[in-house]
Amino acid sequence: MEVVLYKKNLPILKYEEDDRYYITSIKEIYNISHIPPHCFLNGRADVSNEYAICQRLEEFLDRRLIPYQRKNLNEALKELNINSPVELAKKSFYLSLSDQYWVCPAQLQGKIKWEDINFFTNEYDDALGLRLVDSLKRLNKNSSSMSPDNTTDGELSKRWLRKDGLNYLEKAGTGSEQQEPLNEVLAYQICHRLKISAVPYELEIRNENYFSRCPDIANENTEMIPLDSIYQDLHLIDGKKYDFKLLCRRCEDLKIPHAEDDLLKIIVLDFIIANVDRHSYNIAFLRDSNTLEFKGVSPVYDSGKSMFLNLLPFEMDMTSSYRIGAKPFEETQMLQFKNLPVEKVFGLLDFSALSDICQWYTNFLKPLKRISEEKKAKLVEKLSERIVETQSLLKQKLLSSYGEGNYSINNSCNGLMISDCPSPTYEASQKTKFSTKVPSDEQVFLALCQNSRQTKEQLGLSTGLSRATVTRALQKLEVSGRICRIGANKNGYWKIM
Repeated sequence: MEVVLYKKNLPILKYEEDDRYYITSIKEIYNISHIPPHCFLNGRADVSNEYAICQRLEEFLDRRLIPYQRKNLNEALKELNINSPVELAKKSFYLSLSDQYWVCPAQLQGKIKWEDINFFTNEYDDALGLRLVDSLKRLNKNSSSMSPDNTTDGELSKRWLRKDGLNYLEKAGTGSEQQEPLNEVLAYQICHRLKISAVPYELEIRNENYFSRCPDIANENTEMIPLDSIYQDLHLIDGKKYDFKLLCRRCEDLKIPHAEDDLLKIIVLDFIIANVDRHSYNIAFLRDSNTLEFKGVSPVYDSGKSMFLNLLPFEMDMTSSYRIGAKPFEETQMLQFKNLPVEKVFGLLDFSALSDICQWYTNFLKPLKRISEEKKAKLVEKLSERIVETQSLLKQKLLSSYGEGNYSINNSCNGLMISDCPSPTYEASQKTKFSTKVPSDEQVFLALCQNSRQTKEQLGLSTGLSRATVTRALQKLEVSGRICRIGANKNGYWKIM
């Protein structure tokens, strides 16, 4: 059977598949420049290797299938009288809400228009999505099969819904605690405070079951390209770990703006929330689907497998950053943090903005009945500890980049909420000793990153510099555009630019 791959109304290529839906050959090329990046060869659109194109196109389409492990899938297929996830995806032309690619039988080529069938601008039936998240929502053979839920990969129960003209993705939690949706909301709240681009998540509670809900990242003119698609022909370290330097080089080749900084911010976030599952499909890049110009790294999404998911309070105390898993660049959070140049984004993250996060987290968890009071308290305590650990490691890495020095830090909060932690700025016993190799303006900049409301006297106390030296450093930082004074001398603060 011959099938045509489209992007919107633009035919890209025609391929042939056998009775088992395996792609056997490429019959005709129409617009190779718009081929999915997962099919790239050496980082660019290239049809010189037909076998590789067939294989990668098949992988690209397979990633749009609902896995058999998905809860309620087998029952839903029987109720619809559909044999497999492949047939289900074909019912909706493999349409997705992550990009604008779709396929149709060659005999229908030119007879179906993107404007009439896409899910970005058209209504769709939510019956299948409800069935996949609710065992009681039965389907019948007459139920519509035109739904973006036909192409939602991943094992976690999820569904698309349309509200006020916008598309939202709703995901369920697992186990008795159903903590994943809570973690999504926490990750967004942290990102929002640190000014890391992230998808806004909200908690939905129905019949004491927890769901996270977020708006679609893509739209009819913007597509999501998973990290895996960008990296897929590059070398894996030990056959499983992604090479950060190689990835950044590929991003430079593809002219993806601010890729390194934005990726490092995600690594910092994952260290804070102890995320064990930032795999290569949980990071993506945004691209203009018409011009093919990359816009940058996608806002953060899919952070559910974090914050000591499914662990008991005493197990949380036994787990350190040396044992907490990580992806995709190293196997543990500590290794990933130490081996990547996260210090490059230290000055871009204002940790003082997290001063209220533990109190917010306490209030957020308080009414939730599925989480025990003991675990709620431990989660808040661990969040506070991880924020402090993150700051400490970042400062150590940044200062070590200037060479070995007499740098030391001791700002453990002993389990207190971060808002209650004593600032090292005002405690003589917490005083930071800088190496003489670190320029004075960098010392002042580091101190401001920790507390942007310090006076010159307080900055002198925290850095060990004289008031005159602090004044010159502030002037240099202002001229270079790294800081900006907001408000009066008495009640104002320094904004980190």
